[in-house]
Amino acid sequence: MKSKLTILLVLICFFVKGQSLREQELSDLYTSGKLVQAIDMAHEYLKSDPENLHYKLILGRALTETGNYNDAIPYLQFAVDNDNSWKKAWGLSYLATCYYMLSDFEKSESSLNECIKLNATRNSTNNAYGQSSLFGFNEFFKTWEIIETDNFRFHFQNMRYPETEKYTTKREAAHKEINGFFKSTLPKKIEFFVWDSRDDARKILRRDLGFAYPDFCIVHTYYAQTVGHEMTHVISNYTSDISKKTSFINEGTAVCFDLSDQNRLKRVKDWIRTNDKKIEIKEIWKNENEHFDEILYPLAGLFVHELIEKYGKEKFLEFFKDQTYENAQLVYGMEFFMFIKEFENKINT
Repeated sequence: MKSKLTILLVLICFFVKGQSLREQELSDLYTSGKLVQAIDMAHEYLKSDPENLHYKLILGRALTETGNYNDAIPYLQFAVDNDNSWKKAWGLSYLATCYYMLSDFEKSESSLNECIKLNATRNSTNNAYGQSSLFGFNEFFKTWEIIETDNFRFHFQNMRYPETEKYTTKREAAHKEINGFFKSTLPKKIEFFVWDSRDDARKILRRDLGFAYPDFCIVHTYYAQTVGHEMTHVISNYTSDISKKTSFINEGTAVCFDLSDQNRLKRVKDWIRTNDKKIEIKEIWKNENEHFDEILYPLAGLFVHELIEKYGKEKFLEFFKDQTYENAQLVYGMEFFMFIKEFENKINT
């Protein structure tokens, strides 16, 4: 009898260890960003263990992050219904994202409020508070006016008709022009938050205006900022499967399509003259975090504009999927070196 019990305990230990190794393997795939592989593996593991909470939570999160919101909901809801710890908290957080992207704002807000009330961990609770502000569920937004158009849901802090009509009409025209280039299909309308006070935005959002969260189709902007910059971040994000972004190209693209009349060449030349420096595109591109926005933005915007002018839309969109310097060499070929040299001569002289 004792021998049989020992064997049984050994078998249980092996089973638990095997499950633990599988869970760790799945977690590692997810945290390393290998979402498609994580989804495939989770589906496979669930065949033999269909009630595994860990598998379902990882699957729900990975499906959410790959834009499969309807598919993600049952797996996330399972975690919410069968746990009362950090797993439930993150299940609620990701459910809020799914519902938000499906424009079910009531369920999204309810999920976040439940996560905050649960207060399972500091990270999950803080994340829910951040989502609540980002999504416009914070009490501060309750008095804002919401105007829905063909491609946007505008949220106005302190703007009334006829200014709102002028504002929305201009942004719809900009959307048509910008997306005429990118031909993107967005998962939902852009939530466009128009702030009257930068100080209020800092208090509520804990950061400066303006910015976009392209994956959520969200823009938070000061009312007087450029028409197209943040909008371009959202639209261009859905033009294709983008494997790698760089600040130099991503911000340069937003500046290029901001629909302002800024003389970027003059700004770049003035900066070079004032700082007595020569600009090397490769160095700025590959070490972008070391450079101030005051030069990075106009320089990158000018570079992207001339890149499109020189090689055309189709080449640019092909390159845009992987915005690294190395991929630019592959897409544009050997003459790309000459293009950069000519561009540097233009701005540095």
